[in-house]
Amino acid sequence: MGRAKTIDEVQLFQETEKLILESGYAGFHFKALSERLGVARSTIYNYYSNKEELITAFMVHLLEQVVENMDRASHAGNPVHALIQLWGRYANIHQMMQVMPYIDKEASPKVQKSVEAMFQLLQQMRSKIKDILIEEQQRGSVREDVPLDTLVGFVMSAVQIPFRHESEEAWADEVYKLIRSGLSA
Repeated sequence: MGRAKTIDEVQLFQETEKLILESGYAGFHFKALSERLGVARSTIYNYYSNKEELITAFMVHLLEQVVENMDRASHAGNPVHALIQLWGRYANIHQMMQVMPYIDKEASPKVQKSVEAMFQLLQQMRSKIKDILIEEQQRGSVREDVPLDTLVGFVMSAVQIPFRHESEEAWADEVYKLIRSGLSA
């Protein structure tokens, strides 16, 4: 049986994420990825010259999805809770971001462009969270005695809270309660 000559980008990105999460950056190789996809390594090289290009392209794709969904969250009845639900959906994003120090950011012009796009998207995320929190402060549902940047960082760091619940919704509810009430009894 011959190997496929083309790759579906959705499947490629799904398998890229799985392989990075399972093996880390050092264990991520086109050989292992091609075996998972049922294609020859050369097929992947038709799309990406090196693993840095693929990983950073995937990261841009992932961050674009988050930013797009943040726009929807900002229009929800409870935007802060909607943000936390969004973090539940993208719970692995912080693990994916941990590969960034290992990426050779000068590997190619494509990598450089992707890295720039990633940092712009991260800034957009911070900005959108800040806008939501300001709006919620104006409504009186978010405290004003803590600096806004601290609140933004707190909400952004919620994605790092381990997901050990029976559902995404249960995790989001629990994290939201912590954000709303803190550790007070």
